[in-house]
Amino acid sequence: MPKLEIKSKSELSRKEVSERLIAIGHALANGSEVEMGSGGDSIEIVVADHVEWELEIEVDGDRTEIEIEISWRDDPSGESGGDLEAVPAVPRKAARRARARKATAK
Repeated sequence: MPKLEIKSKSELSRKEVSERLIAIGHALANGSEVEMGSGGDSIEIVVADHVEWELEIEVDGDRTEIEIEISWRDDPSGESGGDLEAVPAVPRKAARRARARKATAK
């Protein structure tokens, strides 16, 4: 298959980002086909049962960046090519901000 790349960059509210992430999560949980797109371009992709997950958190001064990458190889046999290494989702140290926040009891 030829290379296809759809890129999008926009400024959204925290709520809009959470809604997009939730929609992707629901699509992945409910089946292997996920429709994704941006700006009128969309593609329906089939996600393998086992994927590689990469999470990167970078804090540089007053700017914080989170990158989430999900990748896989097509496996026509339906069998996984090998074991994936388990990696903790978010190291506590990297997730903390420079200033402490007090949690309120619920």
